[in-house]
Amino acid sequence: MKIKLWGVRGSLPTPMGVDEYRTKLTSALEDARSIYRNNPQLTPAQIYQAMSWKYKAVIGGETTCVTVEGADNTVLVMDLGSGARMLGDQLSKKSGAREINVLLTHTHWDHIQGWPYFAPAYDPDCTIHFYSCLDNLPERMDRLLHRSHNQITMAEIPARIHFHSVTAGDSFQIGNFKVETQSLIHPGGCTSYRVKEGDRSFIFATDTEFYGPELSRLIIEYFSFFQEADLMIMDAQYSLAEAEQKKGWGHTAMTIAVDCSLHWRVKHLVLTHHEPAHSDEVIHELYRKAASYLDAHGNSDQLLNVTLAREGDEYVL
Repeated sequence: MKIKLWGVRGSLPTPMGVDEYRTKLTSALEDARSIYRNNPQLTPAQIYQAMSWKYKAVIGGETTCVTVEGADNTVLVMDLGSGARMLGDQLSKKSGAREINVLLTHTHWDHIQGWPYFAPAYDPDCTIHFYSCLDNLPERMDRLLHRSHNQITMAEIPARIHFHSVTAGDSFQIGNFKVETQSLIHPGGCTSYRVKEGDRSFIFATDTEFYGPELSRLIIEYFSFFQEADLMIMDAQYSLAEAEQKKGWGHTAMTIAVDCSLHWRVKHLVLTHHEPAHSDEVIHELYRKAASYLDAHGNSDQLLNVTLAREGDEYVL
């Protein structure tokens, strides 16, 4: 299966400001100059490849949206944050009738705000299936596209819409994918999805809070669902200090996400749902601390790979 990240920010879209862009560009130029001085025969493309990964890309400012594509071309869309606009534009380029499967974790604004701008919704040849653990999802989507907020209502969407209500803890089949569900710790509720294809498994666990005196118990309680995933994209919005200040807000610190993954024997952890107040540089610094924690606490018999979620990144299992 192939997993692609279309939006990795939490809370609200966060375009890079002019000052941050200038700082990042200056650092990139300094890095490139240093590489060129050491080897002036390199082409611009080769210099780019040799640059630090911090300068070759941006974290991205779109809110949560992830796709999972299977061997049979089945596509799962996980959440419809603002990143869904770019995804929808790409999907709309494919001609002919098609089906799209949307798995919603919850309906906080940053996970559904891309829906009014999702191009396939306006294609009468498209069928969109919504899966969630919310038995009143149709009513919630009606409120989202109320005339006071949007120029078109849910009833006027041209695509064929079908809602599928699932009970947390249950599993279901979409194409070759077996999808398992697990409720998460988040105000108003949230659902994690574990997607299996063959002997490979991927977990999407955004918007969840693992913190506090009950952390050890929670890690054990959630072990059976999270254990030994090949790839897990997990909420890691905060620093440890922020997690302490914002208890009950429903998000996890990067180092704690690493700790959870070590206990669950996850093979590859991707840290996502980045705090909108954090610049790319701050996020990279939090990642450095998480990597240091992994170095200090990882077991020699367990190889956990940890990366930062960046808009546009792809993973293949």
